[in-house]
Amino acid sequence: MMSAPVLITGAFGQVGKRVTELLLSRGHTVVATDLRTDSVRATAEKLAEAPQPGTLRATFADLLDRAAVEALVDEHRPGTIIHLAAMFSPQSYRNPQLARRINVGGTENLVRAGQKLPTAPLLLFASSAAVYGSRNPHRLPERITADTPVAPIDQYGEDKVLAEDVITRSGLPHAFLRLGGVLSPDTTAGINTDHLVLIRATPGDNRLHGVDARDVALAFANAVGRRDSINGKVLLIAGNDTYAHTHRDVEDSMFEAMGIGRLGPSASLPGDPGDDRGWAFTGWFDTTEAQALLDFQQHDWPETVTWIAAAQPRIVRALLRTTGPLLRPAIRTALALQRRIEHRGPYADPWSLIASRYGSQALARADGKTGA
Repeated sequence: MMSAPVLITGAFGQVGKRVTELLLSRGHTVVATDLRTDSVRATAEKLAEAPQPGTLRATFADLLDRAAVEALVDEHRPGTIIHLAAMFSPQSYRNPQLARRINVGGTENLVRAGQKLPTAPLLLFASSAAVYGSRNPHRLPERITADTPVAPIDQYGEDKVLAEDVITRSGLPHAFLRLGGVLSPDTTAGINTDHLVLIRATPGDNRLHGVDARDVALAFANAVGRRDSINGKVLLIAGNDTYAHTHRDVEDSMFEAMGIGRLGPSASLPGDPGDDRGWAFTGWFDTTEAQALLDFQQHDWPETVTWIAAAQPRIVRALLRTTGPLLRPAIRTALALQRRIEHRGPYADPWSLIASRYGSQALARADGKTGA
């Protein structure tokens, strides 16, 4: 369906801008929509200035505005909708009501608009490893597959499950691309105190299956036009086996790429082998089917780390490399002091820490209400 436009929500974010660029390079007409912010406008202008064989139609729409969404879809009549827009954790923990309206209610508005088209569009939905909830690797050593039951433990994972249900019940052709830990230079650039809480909360030996943002973009781009082979599928999007690490390994690699250096095992507490709720919502994916259908795994782990390191401002990286021998022990000491103040035991207790930081609203409610 090359002649039909591709509509992308969240088109100028970490994954969206790379999907947009790929599809434009392939000659597609891309209707790229996002919220109107200074950073979004700057990204849109940069993409519009680059010579591409495709056509970019940049728009600004709020998914909560049902009339605006219906008008957008009716005007452009996309053959494929790539739905990336969401309110992500940990920001969503601060305002779960708004997050549910965006993540689930916004999806409902998009689905209703798609249902009104004379030809139903293929809806490609960016879901998340968060749908699987707490994964204790001692009791669940197997890899996550498309048949692994969902069991969200946090608000964000529950939002994704509810949004998937909205799409399933819609009757639209669709595929769910459940993403592992997406990594790019945007990852380290966007680190704030909220992310540091998650870093501190997560067991160091928690499994984390990363994926290069460029490969995620390729998965979505390659899914366009493959309606018959992927319709109704759950596709697990993560890197090849070089990306299957522990949480501590990934954090240390990111700190090393930034110039600080590796903090080492003492920076994290281990997970409790006897506590199934004491783990984060990540695990290692079986990507066999997704790779066979979408052929997206183009990078290896060292390439991603090198990419992130090369994107760091040279002066900042040089400064961090110089001060790293002082920063590393200072960070480890600060983490140890925080654990003493919080009366942490020998094991990580991520959801208790997150609930104490954001309130019980950060945890899954399991009430099935969309709030739309």
